[in-house]
Amino acid sequence: MSRLPIVWALGCVVVLGVAFWSVSWPYVDAYNNLNEASRWTWSQYVRYAFGGGTEYRPLLTLGTKLAYEVVGLHLWVYQAVVLLQYAAVLGLLVWLFRPIGTRRGMAAAVAIACVVGLHSTRILFFFVPLNAHSAALVLVLVAVALAVDPRARTFDWIFFPLTLVALPVLESSLLIAPLVAVLWWLKAPGVSARAVAGVAAAVIVYLAVRFTFGVVQGASIYTGSGLGLSFADPETLRDVFQRAPWLFWVYNVVATFLTVAASEPRAGVYEFVKSLLGGETPLWRWWHVGSSVLTTVVMAAALRSYRPASSRDRLLLGSGLVLVVFGSALGFLYTRDRIAISAGVGYAIVLYVAIAALLDRLPASGWRRPVLAAVTGVIACAWVVRSAEAYVQLRDLAWDYHLEWTTRYEDLGGPAQPQIEILTSMRSAALRDTPDNPRLDPAWTFMLFERRYSPQGEEPAGNADAAADNAVPTLSPPFNVRWKLEADDASRVRLEAVIGLVDGRPVTSDPRGRTWSYRLRRPTPDRVRTLLRHPLVEDTARIDAARLEIVE
Repeated sequence: MSRLPIVWALGCVVVLGVAFWSVSWPYVDAYNNLNEASRWTWSQYVRYAFGGGTEYRPLLTLGTKLAYEVVGLHLWVYQAVVLLQYAAVLGLLVWLFRPIGTRRGMAAAVAIACVVGLHSTRILFFFVPLNAHSAALVLVLVAVALAVDPRARTFDWIFFPLTLVALPVLESSLLIAPLVAVLWWLKAPGVSARAVAGVAAAVIVYLAVRFTFGVVQGASIYTGSGLGLSFADPETLRDVFQRAPWLFWVYNVVATFLTVAASEPRAGVYEFVKSLLGGETPLWRWWHVGSSVLTTVVMAAALRSYRPASSRDRLLLGSGLVLVVFGSALGFLYTRDRIAISAGVGYAIVLYVAIAALLDRLPASGWRRPVLAAVTGVIACAWVVRSAEAYVQLRDLAWDYHLEWTTRYEDLGGPAQPQIEILTSMRSAALRDTPDNPRLDPAWTFMLFERRYSPQGEEPAGNADAAADNAVPTLSPPFNVRWKLEADDASRVRLEAVIGLVDGRPVTSDPRGRTWSYRLRRPTPDRVRTLLRHPLVEDTARIDAARLEIVE
């Protein structure tokens, strides 16, 4: 097997790991998750985990509790886990490719560079404090690896527990079902009808648990998403698509596919087109769109002209196409760059097959040889540059998290939180070292790479997903909460700070004094669900429990 992709993957892990090691705790989500894990009993946590709503991830929730109980607040352990999961993703891809010879080694290295450079894979370094996206992706790739390995045929019953564990981690693990079915149809050596039946049984068990214990929500549009040239909040989207929500779903699926195939749109917004109309298109947008479009065109031409050379290539092509198609379908409810992570990895697998087919059949002479070699070289260079962008974006992320604990700490409600040990310890760890200020980077990096900051010292622009996630009101309309009898003043004040309840005042019409009026800071569905399911909350008013929204 060629060593080139192994060396390249290892180099990416090491270089990106150096940048990632300067990333501290993210304040809001990491603190809330760890605070819940520290305060709630296991029985409360199990009920909370299996009682989720649209985003049903009980094993991730329980994993957070277990990680806190075992690891505590040792930041480096969580960082190491994230980095190991990232290395596992790249390692599994190299194992799947198993390139023999220099040409196939080059094809595999380009595919790995594509995975590293795609904007949809930035989520692999997210942790609050665990990363479900990379964990689920590892399990999906393990399923593919087992399916193409003839040795797995003797124990293909393993697909049942593998799927049963993967599904409650993240919804994207549902991709295991079409992957195993298609690979069985393609006569993959490690899959039998028993494996397909095992996966189907695991999906049935998962759905039974989800719809028995989870909160079933009927809302077809429950969060904001990109639409055209701007972001739209849930109310706007429902007004537009209330009679034909399927049109919105189609838009989201197409947008998720195109963000991988053309790096446009971003989180559902056609940012490149928007910048062209505004007359200000940065170089890095041209680079993103140009490199992705060129890669997609060359892939399509190569696969149309040359059939895969081996049965393994055919299995990889089938796996990649399943990940692209069904991975794009995962974004039907709303679209974000991070949702395209599976489609992006499938795209890279297809890219390996296409480049390998192209290089295997490279003419010995004639004009086509230098042209095809030049096109392949351009694609390789383009993705190497985008891989370098991953490094600078991690440096931006480190600075962004540092500001959450410093200049933005008050705006995020930090001083209003109870100054308990978990908060003070996390802040102390975050402030122990100051990462490099990315605004001081060379000017050319702001032209060539997508950055969160500008050298002029402006506020962080964030990424496309952050802009979409923040396309919700910063403060909700007023609503009422009736606390249970056992909720004393201390526990009520503590919960107000944890969840983000502000402007609290007693409702005079309740002579018992247990009903309070509040507003909720950043009323996302997850925060609303946390409030509704908290054991100290007896009842609420002006909250749509089905849509997880606070209404006027």
